[in-house]
Amino acid sequence: MKATAFYRFWWVGALVGTILCVGCFGKSQSSRFYALSAMEHTAAGSLSDSPARDAAIGIGPIKIADYLDRSKIVTRTGDNRLELAEYDQWAGSFEDNLTQVMADNIGFMVPTERISLYPWPTSLPIDYQVVLDIVRCDGRQNEDILLVARWRVLKGEGKEILAVRRSNITEPVDGPGYEALVAAQSRALAALSREIVKTIHAASRESSPLKSGG
Repeated sequence: MKATAFYRFWWVGALVGTILCVGCFGKSQSSRFYALSAMEHTAAGSLSDSPARDAAIGIGPIKIADYLDRSKIVTRTGDNRLELAEYDQWAGSFEDNLTQVMADNIGFMVPTERISLYPWPTSLPIDYQVVLDIVRCDGRQNEDILLVARWRVLKGEGKEILAVRRSNITEPVDGPGYEALVAAQSRALAALSREIVKTIHAASRESSPLKSGG
């Protein structure tokens, strides 16, 4: 009888131990969150004599490729194959984050504090409008990321088209992990911002500085 009781308790103990072990090994990892970053003011350069200084600039609309607009970070494992990170996610909306980074970069380099995000009030005068279509912004870990964007710069209330461009920007991923990948994406957005600001500066040099209300 005692032997039977012993084996019964041994079996229960083994079952409880197994359940605890499964619980330990099955415990999910904590999610990690990332955000794109704007360029440092020093990287933007000193542009106090810029002909477009203090111009009113509207950023948007910005369209993001559907496959990018999700919470989990997307990487590329082949030319036609994408992979979603299991635990590495954007800290909020990728579209909102990218829009704000572009606004900060362009504002640093023009330079101006008069930056408006689409949609802005129709009564608000805009000197230059930047319209963006982000076709691709992904890459392979430990390799490169590729940013492909179609963009336009429009001038004034009449929305005269100053430029229609397509940018293909490659940035190396300087290290393992998603943090290095996101840093490379941020540098690619900084390079795109420089291309856009060059167009705004060129337009400003060809005409007298624009004056908007305010």
